Amino acid sequence: MENAKCYELTLTPNYVSDWTFNDAIRELIQNGIDQEVLDKEKHFSIEYDRKRQVLQLKNSKSALKINTLLLGRSSKAGNDDTVGQFGEGYKIAALVLNRIGKTFTVLNNEKNEVWESRFKNSEKWLEKILAFYVSKRETEDMGLCIEVGNVSWSEYNNLSDVWIGMCDFDYKKVETQYGEILTDEEFAGQVFVNGLFVNCNSDLQYGYNFKPKYINLERDRKTGDTWNVEDVTSRMIAEGMVNGGIPFEIVRKMVESNKDDVYHLEFNTYLGDVKKVQEMLVESFDEQNPQPYSIPVSSQDEIKKVKAYGGNPVVVPSKVASLLKNETEKRFEELVKIPCGTGMTLKDRFLRWYDAYSEKLSDAAKKELKSLIDEME
Repeated sequence: MENAKCYELTLTPNYVSDWTFNDAIRELIQNGIDQEVLDKEKHFSIEYDRKRQVLQLKNSKSALKINTLLLGRSSKAGNDDTVGQFGEGYKIAALVLNRIGKTFTVLNNEKNEVWESRFKNSEKWLEKILAFYVSKRETEDMGLCIEVGNVSWSEYNNLSDVWIGMCDFDYKKVETQYGEILTDEEFAGQVFVNGLFVNCNSDLQYGYNFKPKYINLERDRKTGDTWNVEDVTSRMIAEGMVNGGIPFEIVRKMVESNKDDVYHLEFNTYLGDVKKVQEMLVESFDEQNPQPYSIPVSSQDEIKKVKAYGGNPVVVPSKVASLLKNETEKRFEELVKIPCGTGMTLKDRFLRWYDAYSEKLSDAAKKELKSLIDEME
């Protein structure tokens, strides 16, 4: 480019050598989405010219400053509402795209500039590095447009694996304060943050599109922490149920099946929405078990205790039992307070206590206590 000013970046062609086309475009999409998050007037969009094989990523009203070419320079550092934080995005994307034979051009329209990237042999560093060539160009166009050339139709179509915004149908979702629960089967088990796909080892019933502030991502911004993801999904499911977006019967079955989506409900019982899930589980239990003194249990020890005091122990799945733990304890305390039948002797009452609690004693203590009870008249 004539009269273009060259800005050398200390990035060699083999940097992030395992990155693919999708990885590079993901960075550009992330930048575009983050710009819109920071300012709604900077609307982000993607267009593809099949004839020219050019992919365009646009932000209305956005502009790039020269100092953004510095590695580590980011206007988003410390902002919980954006995915990007480290100031590497479009520079690394340009490097990867140039390396795999794509062209990379920034139409910095707000500043009447065109930025083009390519590799050059640096006289300063005696190494091939990435450089940006910035030239002036008068234009009436607005905003920022990044053009990636030599993009095939199949490469464009495969971007649906990167960004939920490439979805070609209006997907069903349940809105929560933490993000969206994606209820279409096509998204089952998939995790997104601000619309960008991230890897997660959880086996989820639904798909989820999280707000960045609630999810801890690895530095590559492509991997989510499993514990963190499951903790937030449990909150989302509870909120979705309370707001009417997720039927209680579905939530109940998820709890009974120990789904990863609701695995952390028991650790969030201080939240109002989770308390409502507990209340509805109690109501459901009582509807299914109308017999007097029915108590949810999950172990042989609990079964023995309830039976010893004349109650009706009902075995429930482990996760249901965990959420109903306080209800189980409350009902057992009430059961114990019921006056003994007039026909029970002191020995009978000791035997009942022994049947209920002997498992908590050592073998020697159990043997001695049983011997003492047998000596009673």
